[in-house]
Amino acid sequence: MDELTPFHGRINDLVSLGLAVVFGYLVVELLLLHFFWRKLDLRVVRMTMLGFVGTALASPIVARLLGPFTVGFAALAGAESSFFRVGTQWYGLIYAFVVYEFFYWLQHWLAHKVRLLWCIHSPHHAPGGIHMAIGANHHFLEGLVYFPFFFGFMTALFGVDPMIAVGLNVLDTVWGSYLHVSDEILREGRYGWVGRFMQTPAHHRVHHAKNPRYVDRNYNSITLLWDWLLGTLEPLRESEPVEYGITRPVDHGSYWDVHFGEFAALCRDLRSAKGPADVLGYLFRAPGWQPGDASHTASALRARLLAGERG
Repeated sequence: MDELTPFHGRINDLVSLGLAVVFGYLVVELLLLHFFWRKLDLRVVRMTMLGFVGTALASPIVARLLGPFTVGFAALAGAESSFFRVGTQWYGLIYAFVVYEFFYWLQHWLAHKVRLLWCIHSPHHAPGGIHMAIGANHHFLEGLVYFPFFFGFMTALFGVDPMIAVGLNVLDTVWGSYLHVSDEILREGRYGWVGRFMQTPAHHRVHHAKNPRYVDRNYNSITLLWDWLLGTLEPLRESEPVEYGITRPVDHGSYWDVHFGEFAALCRDLRSAKGPADVLGYLFRAPGWQPGDASHTASALRARLLAGERG
């Protein structure tokens, strides 16, 4: 990796710029919600801050085990393992964008459809509301392992230039973060004609909902492309307000319940398993699955709702 040192410098510049833009607005939004609208739950903010601390403490441990496994380093590893690399011409940029968006959709879909991965992703959905601090609330394994694999390694493995992969990740971080703008500050969140092809806060509020119609929809964070192609696109309906959160009761201000409550529930189910098939089902089937009963999964709940409307 002779290109590593200058590459790493450019990566740091890009990431620092993206984080500065997001963090600056995050602080402003929290101040407005607390002092102007009086709608900020400080226990939730404390929980998200503990999440940042947990990630900071876990980072050196993950780095010691896996090496510097950031999106940039993972992208370099993916490029070295790839049989081809598309250039940075205009068609290469279009290709890179489509590939990156696909792997974003795929990892997000898997995170909702595989229970073990849902345990890692669920802290992002557990709080019963939405604002930028909640948008930045992730389990440490997601940002330190899961995201670099899909956004860096897999994207570059499919021929995307590593620098372009990182640039797209920064764009995704900025645009995706602003999808979590509070509905107190941006009530409609539709962005007019832009919402016909780009993800908007309205689309992402659907994604954070636990309503049977909305749950497990709108997986992308920049465009609507793969949600449209793969049938997971769902508009926000004026007649059906969003109910934020996940289906189990959650103490939204508890770091342990938000970040590890789903792992605890999974462990309880694994202890009740009656054989290897049950163990595998609990680990890799959709959240809500029980042996011989998939009626409480998101897909089943949505199917019953739509069947009732048709019938």
